[in-house]
Parts: sequence; structure tokens; C-alpha cells
Amino acid sequence: MSTKYNPTPSVKHSLDILFHPTSIAHVGASPRHMPGRFSFITYLKSMGYGGMLYPVNPKYDEAMGLKCYPDLASVPGTVDLAIMALPAPLCAGILRGIPEGKVKFVVVHTSGFGEIDKDDLEEELIELAHEKGFRIIGPNCMGIFSQKGKICFWEDQSEFADRPGTVGLISQSGGLSIHVVSGCIDLGIGMDKAVSLGNQIDLSINELLEYMGQDDNIQVISIYVEGVKDGRGFLKSLKVVTPRKPVLVWKGGLTDVGKAASKTHTGSMGGDAEIFTAAMKQAGAILIENFEHMIKTLRLLQPPMRLPGQRLGIVCPGGGNTVSLSDAFANQPNIVIPRLSQQTRDELQAFLPEENVDTKNPVDPGAVGMTKLDQLLRILGKDPQIDSIFMMLTDEIVFHFDNEEARNTVTGMIAALIAEASREIGKPIYAHILHVRDNNEDVFHCRRLMIDKLNEKNIPWTDGSFKEAALAVSRLAGYCKYLERFK
Repeated sequence: MSTKYNPTPSVKHSLDILFHPTSIAHVGASPRHMPGRFSFITYLKSMGYGGMLYPVNPKYDEAMGLKCYPDLASVPGTVDLAIMALPAPLCAGILRGIPEGKVKFVVVHTSGFGEIDKDDLEEELIELAHEKGFRIIGPNCMGIFSQKGKICFWEDQSEFADRPGTVGLISQSGGLSIHVVSGCIDLGIGMDKAVSLGNQIDLSINELLEYMGQDDNIQVISIYVEGVKDGRGFLKSLKVVTPRKPVLVWKGGLTDVGKAASKTHTGSMGGDAEIFTAAMKQAGAILIENFEHMIKTLRLLQPPMRLPGQRLGIVCPGGGNTVSLSDAFANQPNIVIPRLSQQTRDELQAFLPEENVDTKNPVDPGAVGMTKLDQLLRILGKDPQIDSIFMMLTDEIVFHFDNEEARNTVTGMIAALIAEASREIGKPIYAHILHVRDNNEDVFHCRRLMIDKLNEKNIPWTDGSFKEAALAVSRLAGYCKYLERFK
């Protein structure tokens, strides 16, 4: 790997410029929009970017309705952000031709550098950055997303153009950064900033973590990392940020096979799994195991963010589901399922049917009891042994209504009463959407309707397996316990 790049003070441009550039050049732009070709000018236009856009390619006079320049040096004025999307051996030549101070940040989108042992090409870029006064993002990366700056690196990200968010994403993987942002779009998770770093020969995870830690627009930071160049610095930054906001960390390359893959992916060397896990826990990071876990945890951390305590009240109709859900949580650390007080049980039994119910915790109210959900949640939430409530819903509740108006009314009513109960008891209520039919379009539509209504009322929710949901809640409860030391 290349030696670490330490920029001189004159090269330390504010990262505010990176996320709010007033001018962007796309080096390697083409007037032809083809599958597999990254049309960054098109993406930026769709996002509503309001600054100056400069296509750069000596083959064309015009691209995407804009004047095309033969080289980066010919672009008028200074360039806040240059996106290099051309073969790796050509990148240095283009940058060598610019005057000092011409460009402030350079995204080297191209692969073919240190990840395939072409360290000499990385060294050349580093020397040019030092000489010309710019910072490097990458190489081998996607680049920058900024909701407020109206910049993006993939076509569907324009769906976020008018949707402010609170998530900051830092990812070494370009493909994963695309998937996380797209997954957030579908699930109603608001993204504020995202960075795909690739080989991080200059701008590092540590710098971005510190920046996002001080960014008031970001309430939760999510990180995918394969290799940390400055481990001590990373831990130091985490310990500063985690008392203020949750930081999710997913480490790739912890197995022997994963380590080998990460070496050819971003040129990173994976570390020891046990050491890394212990260090992350000490620093207060929330460990993430896979893509699904990251998305589900981000969904639970949407505003108004309310962390679960360790003492969980469970509401789940149906004996088998209740047993399975209880097993899932009982196998997780940081969670206890306390027996309810006798007063709470008496109040529940007063309005629940006598048959096929359980009021100890978990509470199985039966199908009839779910029709009195608002009353049930208020009684359970008042119990002093309970910090938060986890309840199961099913999309089939909606499916049994045969017209859209009724479905909208029912889902809206369920979401409203959960939101009101949570506000009244002053404790978070998490909803889990159970679905068992994946290939029925009508059931899928009902699930989508329920998700939309829960999102409208800012209700944290999960789906998928009980084990996945329990893991996400448990990790957040562990973070909540970590925060207690700072009170």
C-alpha cells in the first residue's frame, strides 16, 4: 500500500466545500448515456444541483447540453470538485496539467490502483495532490452524496433531493454505498451525507468521522470499513463521537476469505476479529454484522430517536409467535424481559378475554385483545419495570379488508394510536411487521401501506426474522447502557 498522505495546511480545504461545491467538473464525460457508463452530469442534474457543471473530454464539443472542455486546465475559474472517470493510467496526466490551486477536491472514481498492486499510480496521485494543492477521495470509489449540497453518485439518489435526513454514511465499498442509500430510500430512512472512500489514500475514515461527529445535521453515523490506516486515531475519534451520537460500524474482512477479498477490493488488510470487536465495544460503537442489520438499525434510529432501555415489554398475539419472539430476545445480551407487576396484570386481565391470553410478559392478548391495542399499550407502558415496548403486527390485518379506503383507515388508525400511546407513556414503542407471504402482490401492497403509515407517524419499526429484530434492539440497548456512564 502507498504511504499515508499527510496534507500540508494549505491543502486542508474545509470539508464543507466537498459537500457543498459550487462547481463540479466530470473528467471523462460523454454525451452518450449507456448502461454501465457512469453519467455523473446526468445524476447531478436529476438531483437539482445548482452550481456550475463542466464536462471534460477532448473528444466532444458538447455533452449533456453543456460545453465540453478538452482538459481540466481549460475549465474557467477554480473547481471545487473534480470527478475523474477515465482509465487509471491517464488520471495523473490530466491532474499534472492543472495549475496549483485550480482544484480543491478530486474524486478518483476509477479502479486499477493499489487494490491490484499498482501502488506507483497511487504514489503519483499523492505527489500531485501535494504539489497542486487538492485533496483526494478514493481512488476506486463512487464519491459523494449530499442532500443539502444536491450532489450524488447514482441515478436513483435524486429521490432524496427533497427529503432531508439525519444519517451520515462512510463506506470503503462503492457498491455497498449505493445499496445502503437505495435501501434507505425504500424504507423511509433519511440520508444527509454519504461518502464512498475506496482505497482512502488521502481523505480517511477518521477525518470524515470527526467531521460528521460535529455536523449538527447528522444524528447517526454508519460506517463500512475494510481497513483502518490509523487504528489508534480511529478509536480516539470514536470515543469522542459516540457519547454524542450513535456510530454503527460494520467491519468487512474479519475472516481469512474476507481478508483476501478486501485486499483485492480496496487494497485493505483485515484485522483480527476478536481484537477489533473488543476495541469497538470499548469505544461505544454499535457493531453491525451485515447489510440487513445495518438497514434495520438505521430504521430504528430515525428521528425522533428514542433508544430502548434494557427492560423490554413484548406484545405478540399468537402462542407460537410469542414463544419464538421471546426466544429471540432471551438469546441476546443487554435485554431482559421482566415479569409485570400484579397491578399491571390485573388491569390487563380486566379487559382481555379469559381464554388464550397471557399477561405475564410477553403479553399475548389474543386476536380480540389486539382490537384494544391502545388501552393495552398504555397499561403496559405504565409498569415501572418496563423501559420500552416491542410489539408484533402483521400485514394480514390490512389484507382482510377488501377496499383501499378501509385499508388506509385501518393502517392510519393503528399508526396513530401507537404514536399517541408512546407519547403518553413517555417510552419508545417498536413495531415489528411480520409477513409470511412474499409472492402475493396484494399482501405486499398492504405491507407497503403499513410501512408508509408508520413512517408518517415516526414510529420505529423492523421486519424480517425475530432474530434480526432482536439483534438490532439489543445492540441499541447496549449503546443506551454505554451512555449511562456519561450522565
